[in-house]
Amino acid sequence: MDNKNTSEKKQVTFAQGLVVLLCIVALIIYCARVGASSNMAMGLTWVIIYLFCVVCKFNYSEVQSAGFDAIRSTFGASMILLSVGMLVGSWISSGTIPTMIYYGLALINPKIMLLCALLITSLMSVFTGTSYGSAASAGIAMMGIGLSMGLPAGMLAGAILCGATFGDKISPLSDTTNVCPALCGGTLFAHIRSQLFTTGPAYIVCIIVFTILGSRYSGGGSDMSAITETMEACAANFVISPLCLLPMVFVIVLLVCKVDVIPAIMLSSVSGGVVSMLVQGNDFVSVIAHMWGGYALTSGNEIVDKLMNRGGITSMTGTVVLTLFAIGMGGMLEYMGVLHVLVRGILDKLSSPLRLVAATMLVSYLGGALTAAMTSANVITGKLMSPIYREKGLAPEVCSRTMEDTGTIGGVLMPWHSNSIYYAGVLGCAWAEFVPYCILSYTVPIFSLICAATGIGIFYINKEGQRISKEEWQKLYPQN
Repeated sequence: MDNKNTSEKKQVTFAQGLVVLLCIVALIIYCARVGASSNMAMGLTWVIIYLFCVVCKFNYSEVQSAGFDAIRSTFGASMILLSVGMLVGSWISSGTIPTMIYYGLALINPKIMLLCALLITSLMSVFTGTSYGSAASAGIAMMGIGLSMGLPAGMLAGAILCGATFGDKISPLSDTTNVCPALCGGTLFAHIRSQLFTTGPAYIVCIIVFTILGSRYSGGGSDMSAITETMEACAANFVISPLCLLPMVFVIVLLVCKVDVIPAIMLSSVSGGVVSMLVQGNDFVSVIAHMWGGYALTSGNEIVDKLMNRGGITSMTGTVVLTLFAIGMGGMLEYMGVLHVLVRGILDKLSSPLRLVAATMLVSYLGGALTAAMTSANVITGKLMSPIYREKGLAPEVCSRTMEDTGTIGGVLMPWHSNSIYYAGVLGCAWAEFVPYCILSYTVPIFSLICAATGIGIFYINKEGQRISKEEWQKLYPQN
């Protein structure tokens, strides 16, 4: 019965899919231009989909159920966001963040701050396999230190995101790095090796760019005065001690030991609460209040007040609401077949590796834009494109690599995407501020296209799935 229902499920036509997509995009753009709430803009997309279903006679109950199913898959990400809010409130209360800022300002030269943010979050992601966890731990520390040095928030967040996504992309512990080759019928380490052809050069570009950008901040003159004042304000309002760093060390150990992200963050929050009571002298009720509603401080130093008046579960509720609306919208659009109908017409025209890779990138970006979720974009792209790679004689790791080059790291380029929403909430930086500095997300696709055009890093298989040379491939598939 289920198979019959699935086969008879109504799908949108090309014109219908284009209309509903353009209406949604127009609404989001208009709300952004006039400064209306992005949460409400995303919520109103559900009204557009409902009206579309009424006019085009779709079963809205089924469409809505698909949206609810998609939302269920995001409960984990929503819990991470709420847990991070609790973590930030706890870490400020315990003096963890003030101590990291104090020591960071004393040890790190502003000239290399951006490079340090890139490298430290890269290592963190490689060893833990999670860009979310890296941003929520090392990323928060780097933001605090860099902002105290006077570096722009967007620039700092960009360096952190480039490092976190790079490490997550090539780490054998990462979920996406394991899922993508599995979807395409490839192997994990062939997938990782294949990514080095596109991600490796792009990462070198990131190192060069953030080194050059960081060199503009010498730390001399007024900058040093501001740094000194920030350190003094931290020391005046918090006990600065290595003991305060224990919650951060604790969460890193838990993540390296592959403890699930949510309990790892919550346990670190609890450890921060313990340190807050033992070292900072706060009582239990105050610690709980900081975890729920955030920390409140009036130090007289504008930078310190900005850094410390934040956190708490309540600070993340708006972000969670936005995520739920966006993911639900994506689930409904996917159920109606909007993405499939929009790309179906180009599938027969993929006669070369360059065209196939470019089409895969397009599908991946559209999947991310419509579903607002990295995993959904990769699943959709894998389902649609991996059979074509096999048909054309291209190795599965070429497909899985291209999925990662766009679907995994492309979400931060879309303000409504769950990745952008998460990072903006965790790092306390607006999407418009950090998106110009997401260098990795811009350069990896460029190198992906270069590889496809030149044949560098493109691998071939015969009809039995065995690796062959390009010359053998051209004989078997002369139309390519």
